[in-house]
Amino acid sequence: MMDRTETGVGQVKIASGLNILFGLWLIIAPFLLSYSAMRAAMWDDIIIGAVILVLAWVRVANPARYTWLSWSNVVLGLWLIAAPFVLGSASVTAALWNDIIVGVIVASLAIWSAFSTRTISHA
Repeated sequence: MMDRTETGVGQVKIASGLNILFGLWLIIAPFLLSYSAMRAAMWDDIIIGAVILVLAWVRVANPARYTWLSWSNVVLGLWLIAAPFVLGSASVTAALWNDIIVGVIVASLAIWSAFSTRTISHA
């Protein structure tokens, strides 16, 4: 039976590990979903995807530390939801829905990761 610390570590690793995958997805999505001609949307997804990936990677490597990185990914997830409207790419359905859906998922996973840190013993 796993104790609370092992459970918390596992949850941080799962949530942040999934965010690594979503960061990778954001980097390649403009090309796979054919909105790379929209430069602002493309570069936003590439840059935000890379940052999400790196922050989540650090959390996977250090599940008991750096909770603020998960909270940073929450903010980036919320930015993804707003980005199509701010950057003017909301008229491109693929860019709009990709950013909204991935933003909700990234923010949700990051919240899970952040709150799971509380169950990790720091002894």
